Amino acid sequence: MKNKILPALGLLVLINIAMTKAFSKDFIISEKSGTTTMAVLELYTSEGCSSCPAAERYLKEIVEQYAGKKQFIPLAFHVDYWDYIGWEDPYSDPKHGLRQRDAAQRNQLNSLYTPQFILYGKDFPAFKNIPEAIGIVNNIKPRASIQVETSLGKPDQLDASIIISTEDEHVKYYTNVYIAISENNLSSSITDGENEGLKLHHNHVVRQFIGPFTLQGQDKLNIKQNIILDKQWKLADLSLVVFAQDSIDGTTHQAIQIPLNKLGL
Repeated sequence: MKNKILPALGLLVLINIAMTKAFSKDFIISEKSGTTTMAVLELYTSEGCSSCPAAERYLKEIVEQYAGKKQFIPLAFHVDYWDYIGWEDPYSDPKHGLRQRDAAQRNQLNSLYTPQFILYGKDFPAFKNIPEAIGIVNNIKPRASIQVETSLGKPDQLDASIIISTEDEHVKYYTNVYIAISENNLSSSITDGENEGLKLHHNHVVRQFIGPFTLQGQDKLNIKQNIILDKQWKLADLSLVVFAQDSIDGTTHQAIQIPLNKLGL
């Protein structure tokens, strides 16, 4: 019996050591924004909207077409105001509609609509000239820099340390910093509403949206954020996004995206 117990105990010790290492601070991603202004392309969408699948396919196409050519971060905000017609979008959040409403006010729009693309704080109806506009944003000198360190403190918790720096006086007083967790490779089989009978596929879906944080007149902002990761989210398909946005006109001062599959788990 003793000879059988000792190997088993040894195996348990090895498993415990491996798990401790896997969830230790040894696995840290450290990245800093570059000299190009990273554009943030927002799509406001809903599984209850019959026009939205085409917009999501378009987003997928430009991501694939311009990968490595244009510097932009796609974020798909699923809104909840379509939920009443019979299908409740599982990815919707009231926060997303509020954010879209703020953008509508800046763009002097009389109402909200889906699908809607917002780039650099501006409304892009009919998806016109988005790739060209991304290129223009990339050529604008960044007004802030972002440095991020992130790791898994626990199996279900992402620990992020973020530093926003700027020498621009306007940015010091009129900037909102946001954190988003997005997920790829999602799908739903729709059984009601305008898309009844369809199977919809989604990427860049905003799963959690945190902020705003403000610099309050300082040239540097330090953010320590612990983010609980839902057990249903797939770590290999998640990204951490941080961006600094002008609180007046909605333009992006800088942004950074970190695929969490780099944690190596």
